[in-house]
Amino acid sequence: MATIELDPHTADRLQALAAASGMTADAYLKLLLPVTANGTPPRLSLTELDSLLRENSFDGPTLPADFSRADIYDEHD
Repeated sequence: MATIELDPHTADRLQALAAASGMTADAYLKLLLPVTANGTPPRLSLTELDSLLRENSFDGPTLPADFSRADIYDEHD
């Protein structure tokens, strides 16, 4: 069995989300983090990965063609 450490705020939020779903925190985590019979996370196929990426991507503004590292740190001099 794996063990994770959470800060108190995250643990409280997890407990609240689990309770709102009528579950224990352990059951809620198992729902969020499924594992196979040998205890490892399931492996996604390329099709499943592509589908997840498409579901979670969005069209947003693009960076200008001349965008550089200097632009990132311009205000941090």
